[in-house]
Amino acid sequence: MFWRKKSTPLVDAPARCGHALFEFLVVALRDKAGRVRAEDVISAAASIVGERCIEAAGDFNPREHAMAPGTRVFSDKVNELLCGDLPDADLATTPPSSIFGSLRNRLLVGKYASGEFPQLKTILQYFAASVGKEEDWGKAPLSVPQANHPFVLPLRVAFETRNKVDQLFEELGPNPATKLQAAVFALTEALNAVEGVIDHRIALLLAFETVNGMAKTAPMTNAAMASVARKRAQP
Repeated sequence: MFWRKKSTPLVDAPARCGHALFEFLVVALRDKAGRVRAEDVISAAASIVGERCIEAAGDFNPREHAMAPGTRVFSDKVNELLCGDLPDADLATTPPSSIFGSLRNRLLVGKYASGEFPQLKTILQYFAASVGKEEDWGKAPLSVPQANHPFVLPLRVAFETRNKVDQLFEELGPNPATKLQAAVFALTEALNAVEGVIDHRIALLLAFETVNGMAKTAPMTNAAMASVARKRAQP
C-alpha cells in the first residue's frame, strides 16, 4: 500500500481529469483491508492509456469491432503515438508529444532517473515475440518478475472502467487525443505515488510494457461480453 500527500488543485483540464482517474482507481482497487497493490494501480492506469491510444489512433473503434477481444493488433499509427516516428525506438530521443516521451519528461522531474527507464526497442521486440501465447490472453506480455504481475486482468479493467472513465473525461470534449493525454497524466501520477514502495525499474517496465501491449490488443466490447453471457446461460 502506498501513501501520498494531498496535491494542490489542478487548473489544466487534462491534468485535472487524469488526477480524478487516478483517485478513482485507488479506491476501486482497494482490497478488503483497504490496501492497494502498486502493481495493480500501475497496470490499471496503463491499460486505460492503451485503450485510449487505440481510440486516438483511429484504426478501429475499440468499443465496437468484429475482432475477438484479446487479439493482438499491430498499427503504425499506434507505434507513432507511443514513441513517435522513430525506427530506432530510442527513449532518449522520443518526442515529448508521444506517450512514452511524455511519461519520460513528467517522471524525470520527480524521483525517477534516466538510467531506470526500459529500452523501448526491447519492449517492442518482447511483445512481438510473445504474440500467440495463450497464457497471455487479456494481458500485456510482461518481462517483470512474476511477483510483480498485476492481480487484475488488463483487458477486464479497461472494459469495466470504460464508462466511468468516460464520465471523468466528459469535460474534455470529443477529442480522443486530449483524453489520451489525461490518461497519461493518471499513469504518471500512479507511478509517482508508488515510487517509494516498488523498485523504479520494475514499476517503469510494468507501465511501459502494459501500455504497449494493451495499445496493440483488441479490447473487450459490449457485444462480445453479451455473447459470453448467453453461452454461459445455455444449459
